[in-house]
Amino acid sequence: MGASLSGFKPEAVIEWDRWAADTIRENKTRKFATVKAWPLFEGDVRAFDFGKLRSGLDLVAGGPPCQPFSMGGKHRAFEDSRDMFPTTVDVVRRLQPRAFIFENVKGLTRPTFANYFQYIQLQLAFPEIVRKAKESWETHHARLEREKTSGRHRGLTYEVVARVLNAANYGVPQKRERVFIVGF
Repeated sequence: MGASLSGFKPEAVIEWDRWAADTIRENKTRKFATVKAWPLFEGDVRAFDFGKLRSGLDLVAGGPPCQPFSMGGKHRAFEDSRDMFPTTVDVVRRLQPRAFIFENVKGLTRPTFANYFQYIQLQLAFPEIVRKAKESWETHHARLEREKTSGRHRGLTYEVVARVLNAANYGVPQKRERVFIVGF
């Protein structure tokens, strides 16, 4: 909604949660201005045909599931089947947007996830350096670090910044800290 309120017009809104999709449809029916023109796809983002969208979009925005990193979860990160950051990177690789913004829980920034969080950011910075078959994420992470420190960046690259922000500091009537990962 924030992207729409900022003037972006979505080419696709992908929502897997039935109740959230129902809310969007209800608000569309009521002609709620922010969502009335949203082209909603209800389902798993991995089942969406990104070939329908043009590459070079202005913005890709989203929020991969937070359960793998949530303080209340099982803290399994990359070992959790709900970790959708690999899919997030794949979407950036396919669509090559001018910018992206992703949000997740503050728990992603905990020390126990530090290496994986850095790995996520490096994948987003160098989305064309794809993880090889049977390559561990740690080995891929090391390859990405070598690319970053080499100074010889080829192909699609992004400047990536991550910050923890509190919604209360931006006019939202609740204290809610979230991590935002932005790339240009």
